[in-house]
Amino acid sequence: MLLAVFSDSHGDDQAMRRAVGRCRPNHIFFLGDGVRDAAQIAHSFPATPMTILRGNCDFDTACPDRALIELDGVRIFAAHGHNHGVKLGLDGFFNSVCCSGARLGLFGHTHRPLLRDMAGVTLMNPGSIGNLSSPHFWPCYD
Repeated sequence: MLLAVFSDSHGDDQAMRRAVGRCRPNHIFFLGDGVRDAAQIAHSFPATPMTILRGNCDFDTACPDRALIELDGVRIFAAHGHNHGVKLGLDGFFNSVCCSGARLGLFGHTHRPLLRDMAGVTLMNPGSIGNLSSPHFWPCYD
């Protein structure tokens, strides 16, 4: 299973469009701050299941602020992260992931990529997809 995980596009959907077109993931997660951009991706790739969450900069949206789903036997907890204080540390988010029974926690908000194992739980932040000049942009590799 190939997942595409994006966050913080802030009005720039082009990088997401290119990545999804090139990688053809089985599922797309958008972790907030650019719900309108994510809606454009969902429209462009209607056959790809997509989880769209709202962030602290997403207003007037009915999108949820968190999700708990299971894909290929892996339970995934996803949220933007602002309600979990991720800019101050990972404890609040880690606790939410553990309490949900998930083994993978996806979050955004900080604009900085992170991949960390904490007590057998994987936490991942893709960084900001809206800033391709960032040295932290992670391209998709097959």
